[in-house]
Amino acid sequence: MPILWLLRFVFVALVGLGFWTGSAVADPSLPDAVKKADAKYLDLKETETKDISKKIEAGGGEEDTEPTAKEIVEGPLKAALSYTESKGEEGDETMRAPIVTVTFDGKEIGKFEGEPGFGDPPVSVQIANLDPGNPHPEVIVSFYTGGAHCCSDTKILTSSKDDSSWQTVDLGQFDGGPLTATDIDGDGVHEFETRDNAFLYMFGCYACSSAPLMVLTVQDGAVKNVTTEARYHHAHELWLKDMITDVPEEDVNGFLAGYVGEKSLLGEGKSAWELMLAHYDKDSDWGLETCSQKVNEQGECPVKTELLSFPDALERMLNKNGYKVEK
Repeated sequence: MPILWLLRFVFVALVGLGFWTGSAVADPSLPDAVKKADAKYLDLKETETKDISKKIEAGGGEEDTEPTAKEIVEGPLKAALSYTESKGEEGDETMRAPIVTVTFDGKEIGKFEGEPGFGDPPVSVQIANLDPGNPHPEVIVSFYTGGAHCCSDTKILTSSKDDSSWQTVDLGQFDGGPLTATDIDGDGVHEFETRDNAFLYMFGCYACSSAPLMVLTVQDGAVKNVTTEARYHHAHELWLKDMITDVPEEDVNGFLAGYVGEKSLLGEGKSAWELMLAHYDKDSDWGLETCSQKVNEQGECPVKTELLSFPDALERMLNKNGYKVEK
């Protein structure tokens, strides 16, 4: 009897230990789970590319700073930054608006004016090759619109293929300050690296939100989204590395949405989806309310709204924005 009792005790203890150990392994924290799933990305080396493009990056928005005029020249192209001044509403403060004038062989081909602001308003001007299909580099002018989390307002001046004309292309507005282009893959052609703004505030506060990398360029006089092209795969790997260096333990849904989106661009959407299912915040309802009909002019839903689960809402959002959902 004592032997049987002892064997039973050992069996129960081992089973209990197995359950305890299995639970500990199966239920790590979100940061630990991400670190384990994406360990291969944490030691990635940054890609070193030399940027030889001509550029002006001016203004920090300081109210007590007076800006100075600047210019850059690339062959027959010249972009000159100057400022206009006006008085504020109360008449005792100086408002300044940046103006960028672009000339080709001495002839004006474009003029852009930013929003007036105090002091030294942020602005960037760059001459860089975006479209290898035309004979001249592009001129990129990006102003800051102001606001807590907004925005770069970027215009691109590009020539036609036959060198007969120039046109202005509106890249759009994106979160952050003035935007410049970079040569992401080192082929001599520049692109814009930004984040997909659709993810910001979608399932959490601004600081709680992560967003996948978006790569844009201008070709044949139009903005082109080249995010999914294979040559930018390493850029996506580096973007994910930055994303997972500071994984939250609370308010996680905003992070998980961007994480699943970026992992899907890397071809690893299925494992990311499974990780999301194991760790999403089931108590948060941010971004889960949906309307089955078109909202009215006041932005109100004409019928009773429906509250989705986070996985269902995330799937809808990803599909709407062109991401491949793997479950």
